[in-house]
Amino acid sequence: MRDDPTPLTEAPTTPASSTKARTARRTTQRAAQQIAQQTAQRTIRLRAGFPCRWSVWSADGKGWFPRDTPPARDLDGLPYFHGDDLVLDVPREPLTVRAARGMEYDWAETTLVPGDGETLVELAPRRIYDAAARGWYGADLHVPLNQPCWYGADLDVPLNRPSQWVADSQHGEDLHVVNLLPGDQDAVERWSGRDLPWSDETHVARVDLAHHALGPEEGYDNVRKLRERGALIGYANAFRGPVETPEQLVGDGDPGYDARLSVVDAALGLVDSFCSAIGSDRAYRRLIGAGNRVAAVAGTGHRLGPIGRERTYAHVTGPLTAESYADAVRCGRTFATTGPFLELSIEGHGPGATLDLAPGSKVRVVGRVIGPLVENVRLLTADGELAAGPTGEVAAELTVIWPTYVVAVAEGGGQVRAHTSPVYLDVEGRRVAREEDVTFCLRWLELLEELIRNRVSAGYLAVVEEARRVYQSRLA
Repeated sequence: MRDDPTPLTEAPTTPASSTKARTARRTTQRAAQQIAQQTAQRTIRLRAGFPCRWSVWSADGKGWFPRDTPPARDLDGLPYFHGDDLVLDVPREPLTVRAARGMEYDWAETTLVPGDGETLVELAPRRIYDAAARGWYGADLHVPLNQPCWYGADLDVPLNRPSQWVADSQHGEDLHVVNLLPGDQDAVERWSGRDLPWSDETHVARVDLAHHALGPEEGYDNVRKLRERGALIGYANAFRGPVETPEQLVGDGDPGYDARLSVVDAALGLVDSFCSAIGSDRAYRRLIGAGNRVAAVAGTGHRLGPIGRERTYAHVTGPLTAESYADAVRCGRTFATTGPFLELSIEGHGPGATLDLAPGSKVRVVGRVIGPLVENVRLLTADGELAAGPTGEVAAELTVIWPTYVVAVAEGGGQVRAHTSPVYLDVEGRRVAREEDVTFCLRWLELLEELIRNRVSAGYLAVVEEARRVYQSRLA
């Protein structure tokens, strides 16, 4: 008999409950490893063969970007960046990849789950039309040099050098001309009159090619000097809301930074363009119907989204240069668009042309459109609609009795998608000055004067009075 109470067989040192816990931990660790493997970062390489606008996003809407690229989103909420042959770190989960390239192209899209190593994604957006092949070059005339964050990119670019962000954007959007707003005088002095370094035969970037008037107190002597230097003069910001009447057009608020002042400048020949030809097409037609000759251009104060969302296309004679483009706008050889390519021809003459006719002359008018979101095309004269039809081509014969103009307008979804500058039809040397439109502009001028009377100098009020005399003379 043993006195030692220790059992002959050693009892287990780990309770059964501890064994179960250890097994559970191992199971949890294996599951975590599997999840980590599934969600581990992979890389994808994006390649189109030319610079594009790329968007990469996961099912939860999160965007993915190349390293050292600031995140940006467009007006539709899609993440985007520009370039070609780019490498991104991405999760191993379903992704959508889209390649686009401005309004002359469609977009291409695919979905994938990245594999191990590097996954090559080759996408090339299909070209819808080639404007340059027809001699037309599209521009964004309102691009900040030092504030690309206005377009959705969180990037602070020094004022003393061109922005690589803008360079990548211009080529990625295949945007032919970019006018950069310098932000300071040093940038103007350094780059004025010179193409920026990323310019080539079909892409031109300039600082202050187009000058946006800053309101009545900027000084008309300064504006005249800028015009003599070759700068295009206009207003950057569109009207807000409907403009069926002068009262709606003028509205409330500070007129110092929008196109309401164009009724003065247009009469005195101090501006080259009207920025709101798309958003405020009726106001534009009132101006040209009242005898003013200003080009239709695109313009918006909302700067989110890639550059070139709205473009001013100008028909250039010869090679594309900053000077040839500016000359084309100044001559009215333009159309403004949010996407479609819009053509207008009268006896072989396009926008900006003036035909001096005898009373009773007959001319053939043709409008053509290529591109998305267009439901109908309208041909309009100073007196109203000449013809309309579905997308494609619309043609009509016009008998010219008195001076008028013709424009083409593309519409879709209840909006103007594109608007040409006019072909002017003079009669025996007389230009259009429709009484209803002149009266509209005089009322516009009267309301504007009431709005600014206590905010401006006596010198500017004298300028307003000069414009009034011009309109009154057209009623004679």
